[in-house]
Amino acid sequence: MPIARWNRESTTTHDALPVMSESPRRSTRVQRRVGEERATALMLAPALVLIVLVLGAIAVDLSLVHTARRSAYRSLSAAADDAAAMVDSEEFQRTGRVWIDPDAADRVVRAHLGLFDGDPPEGFAAPAFRVVSADVTTDPSAGTVQIDAVVEVPHVLGPAVPGLEEASLIRVVVRGRML
Repeated sequence: MPIARWNRESTTTHDALPVMSESPRRSTRVQRRVGEERATALMLAPALVLIVLVLGAIAVDLSLVHTARRSAYRSLSAAADDAAAMVDSEEFQRTGRVWIDPDAADRVVRAHLGLFDGDPPEGFAAPAFRVVSADVTTDPSAGTVQIDAVVEVPHVLGPAVPGLEEASLIRVVVRGRML
């Protein structure tokens, strides 16, 4: 197909579209360049597929980390609420005040999080995260229990991608209150 050029002489002020005239000769240099560049898209396709796979792996891992963070927050929140319900019965019998028993609250939190000194009880299912550290702070007079925990979430596809870590550390802080 010959290259078309605009014919400026054939256009008038009231014509909607300019008339095009075809050039009788075509440059061989242009023909050669077009032929050499045909395979560049074929060479870029595997690179683009690899980039899409790497970005997909990162997206999957980040969504799993976000889901595990939400799960850790729910588990820690339930543990804090249950720990806040641990009333010190001896203090209540002596003074009539309702206080949180710090030792019992700590035991409840450790049981919820699976931080046992031995084997976990039967039927205990491990969550999608692992608790690295957990600090339990009780304020008996205010009736609150605060849990400051660091959880580790393993990546599924991250280890296959160079430069990505095998797990993420997430800090979760929750507070439970005695009602």
